[in-house]
Amino acid sequence: MFRNSFQHRFVTVFSSSGSKPLAIWDVHTKNGHSRRVTDEAVRSLTFELIGVNVATTYMVAPCCPCPSLCIKLPFLVMLVKNLKKFFSFEVQILDDKQLLRRLRFSNYQSCTRVDNFSTSMPLSMTPGWNQVQLNMAELIRRAYGTNYVETVRIKIHANVRIKRIYFCDRLYTNDETPGELRLYPPIRPNRLEQFKEQQKKQAKIPHEPIETVRPTTPVEDFSTYSTPQDVLAPAQCVVETTT
Repeated sequence: MFRNSFQHRFVTVFSSSGSKPLAIWDVHTKNGHSRRVTDEAVRSLTFELIGVNVATTYMVAPCCPCPSLCIKLPFLVMLVKNLKKFFSFEVQILDDKQLLRRLRFSNYQSCTRVDNFSTSMPLSMTPGWNQVQLNMAELIRRAYGTNYVETVRIKIHANVRIKRIYFCDRLYTNDETPGELRLYPPIRPNRLEQFKEQQKKQAKIPHEPIETVRPTTPVEDFSTYSTPQDVLAPAQCVVETTT
């Protein structure tokens, strides 16, 4: 599916806030439900997968008839919520011996079991939202002594809430990860707070002296005089006398 795509840094395979979150997924529910709900903790849309039996309620990628995801990036990151119920998921991987290995993780197992083609491992999750990070290359090397080639299939079983599932070439810090891939997106400052901060910065800057310009000397308007002699003639004072 992603074989001909440019796989650099991050490749998202599921996003609950997208317009078509199940575009490459097949969902099977029996005695359960699958729906999008708004989670108050993360304040965004999430996909909820609930079922009585973990084995009969699941979602799998890629959907038919595509045979493989063909993702080369070795790190798998899942943003999921612990609903305090049985939950499991599995990842099918192709190694350098051209063999398919299956890694299974669940919160109801207490020990690790390694078979010829599958490995079961316990999954420990804290209450609430979790960021599950798995190094597929390291797990395959420890379990079978082979090298990771690509991820073929992902299968998520009930019971869980999912926000995002993506692959990356290495583990990134929270500051290096884009905002849409974080569990809690960065909070944008309020406009009122930005305005107050600008006012504080402006108050700290000393006021520069304002340069004043001396007004020019008013020029008398000679247009009211009829002749040039009137301009040069001294002012005459007329005194009227009464007898």
